[in-house]
Amino acid sequence: GEEAREKYLGGKKPELAKKNPCINLPYLIDGDLVVTQSNSILLHLGKKLGIDKDEFFIHNHQALDQAMDLRNDTMKIVYPFAGAVKTKEEFPAALRSHMDTCGATHLAKLEGFCVGLFMCGPVPQSSDFHVFEILDHHIAMCEEQGLPFDMSAYPKLHALHKAMLAEPRLAGYFAAECYTEYAFNNPAYSYFVGKGYKGDFGPTVDVVRGMSAPSKSKKGGDKSMAAKMGAMSKEEKERAKLIAKVVKEGGKKGVEIEGAADMGGLEFFCTTIESPDGDVELLQMAMTGMNAPADPDNSEERKGCSGRVGKMIFSAGVHQLAMVAYVPDVTAEKVPIGEWLAAVIKDVGGEVVMEPNAADSPDGGLVAAAVVKADPDAGKFPLKDKDLAMASAFAFLRSKGAFPEETESDDEEVCFGDDAFDNIDDL
Repeated sequence: GEEAREKYLGGKKPELAKKNPCINLPYLIDGDLVVTQSNSILLHLGKKLGIDKDEFFIHNHQALDQAMDLRNDTMKIVYPFAGAVKTKEEFPAALRSHMDTCGATHLAKLEGFCVGLFMCGPVPQSSDFHVFEILDHHIAMCEEQGLPFDMSAYPKLHALHKAMLAEPRLAGYFAAECYTEYAFNNPAYSYFVGKGYKGDFGPTVDVVRGMSAPSKSKKGGDKSMAAKMGAMSKEEKERAKLIAKVVKEGGKKGVEIEGAADMGGLEFFCTTIESPDGDVELLQMAMTGMNAPADPDNSEERKGCSGRVGKMIFSAGVHQLAMVAYVPDVTAEKVPIGEWLAAVIKDVGGEVVMEPNAADSPDGGLVAAAVVKADPDAGKFPLKDKDLAMASAFAFLRSKGAFPEETESDDEEVCFGDDAFDNIDDL
């Protein structure tokens, strides 16, 4: 409220500082514990409410930090304090510049880091709440200012946002006035408060919310939020299983490619991934699995590890052929990813559904995606198009000196990947 600064600085802050010298806004009081800073609060709540899983800790923490980077840059344009935007009249142009520059960079990083359906996998972690909120913030800002925000450029973030909105356990929150009517930012200073905020900026109101630790069932089972997330619909469970299958297949193919690279200096390769069945979003997850670094806690079963190898992967379904291209930083000049994908699309017909953006890979680089729609009347079938597209992709690599030329010598011919032997019976 209007007197919040005086009430906080003159009253609450000195008392809270006795328990936590780092005290700042926001803060959370849980019994005798005082937690400050947004991400620390989210991590505390994630653990307290049983949402966060230990195996996702580092990935979840990084997602929180990346969301905070986006938030910090957003605060520079919605408040005057940074000096970048001095009046409300300057806000629309500042928002447009933000969406074209640093905003797009942060969103691309989050898109690449998102495993799917949520940031760390099939169930939400504390970072998903932060990512959802900052996405919601940007969608609302762009809608209010009449600016385009093409979420199709960020398919995994788009799916995350929709999944959070559709989550039955969050329905009460989305219907409550704290979501529909509260200001996005402090109305006393901000250039953007959201269309739902209609009230006067009156006195500060204290609202106390209860919070309980995860309970145990009579049999000792955990009734935490994570356990409740297990009560997914049949469709959600099937999707989660499919995602796990896709990531596993991608991880196995990645190790095969890593082995080929170790033996023969392989820089680029093309292969198929069956499990996505033409779903381009799933195929992107497979690519992430192929590029994932080795798990130091699971040395017996290596997965991924092929981030240093550029790849184009294909998945043929009933309705379309999906293609995802990846080029690491080290070979980006040798094979420009945009040219590579455009050459294949020209030969097979299709459309780009994701422009090149930052890849989720320890080797950096870019990732892009395209689809080729089936058209039986025109003689276009995904399986047939897959063969044509793969041949085109290899031809482009050879034109750039990035893949060995075909040879009739059996001694010089090398086969990589399981699908190299798919048609052995026909030979």
